[in-house]
Amino acid sequence: MYSFDSKLPKSTTYWKEDGIFFIKHTNFMVSSQEILAIGELLKEAHRDKNTTAIVINNREAKGAWTQEANQVWLEVTAEFDYIMPKKVATLTNDAIATMQINRLTRSHGAEKMSRAFCNDYDESVKAFFNE
Repeated sequence: MYSFDSKLPKSTTYWKEDGIFFIKHTNFMVSSQEILAIGELLKEAHRDKNTTAIVINNREAKGAWTQEANQVWLEVTAEFDYIMPKKVATLTNDAIATMQINRLTRSHGAEKMSRAFCNDYDESVKAFFNE
């Protein structure tokens, strides 16, 4: 059990399977404390030596991340700019959200390491991890 577990929102779950660290969100309307806990979860996913890739499943999530949450995600990303990051696939259920995430990823020069997909965890995501 991690120190952030008790602070995570009930709408965020995670597990590890076959070297993949899965994070699932079902609601983006969370408190400041919960945002920070999710940030710690993301850091742990990147630090975990047994993790080869990360899947963030937002397909069932309701609402939108706040600006505060977006700032935390930028801080988490910045922490791992100096080491070899793990590949991250974000799953969405909306083509526009997928395009926005991929545009942001390209603008930061991270398209080889992070990509959004408008589908479930499938062969296209696995192929990205193997590129």
